[in-house]
Amino acid sequence: MNLDLDHTLGCGQVFRWRKEDGLWKGVVGGRRVVLRQEGPEVRSMSGMDRSSFDRYFRAEDDLERLYRGLGGDPVLRRYFQRFRGLRLVRQDPWECIASYVLATNANIPRIRGMIERVCRISGTELEDGEHAFPTPGQLLDRCQRMDGCGLGYRTKRFIDLARMAYRQEIDFEALREMEYRDCARELVKLPGVGPKVADCASLFCLDHLEAFPVDVRIRRALAELYGIEGNYRQVSALARERFGPWAGYAQEYIYYAFGR
Repeated sequence: MNLDLDHTLGCGQVFRWRKEDGLWKGVVGGRRVVLRQEGPEVRSMSGMDRSSFDRYFRAEDDLERLYRGLGGDPVLRRYFQRFRGLRLVRQDPWECIASYVLATNANIPRIRGMIERVCRISGTELEDGEHAFPTPGQLLDRCQRMDGCGLGYRTKRFIDLARMAYRQEIDFEALREMEYRDCARELVKLPGVGPKVADCASLFCLDHLEAFPVDVRIRRALAELYGIEGNYRQVSALARERFGPWAGYAQEYIYYAFGR
């Protein structure tokens, strides 16, 4: 598998990984995971078997095909060379959507801080003092303690989303099976989910690789690189038209390049 951990786990698509002493450490599926890059190969030191590894890192995505398909774009060709091995990951739908609800109008350090505080207060404790991302039921059991997490106005939306998930009013698999536009339309009906969060969820956990989330960085990049401007709907639609079924990958490479 063509996989570079530094690019993949450091590009901003996930919030609970950190690199320490050459090892990438995170929590996936309620397990403490430790990974090491060994040249072109990645070794799982703990917490992730081959099946879960392949699913999480989307082993079915043919990056060489992506590079050939979009390599005619001189901007992307340059980014593909610099950040080769950056893959999208397949996150857990509940954790991904809940995390991106918290990510609204916040930078990555603050997002990480909010999520870690929520996990410490409500999630199951793992080894080394880590905590799993809380289930909807765990959040509801301890929602009175959320005031100490610094979530601000996001608190009510976060708890309302947990309540819907706990009542099984969100069918994540049905969202995965829908066409992208139908999925995004359903997602924006959820508490705290606007167009950008809907696109992030569609891309990062529901397998809709044509989704193209637009934030301030992406808006600036597309205006500078391609002359694409307009409101959210217009910019996202023009990007999907330009990059096609791999639009989500194009978005992540552009987002990562412009953040460095």
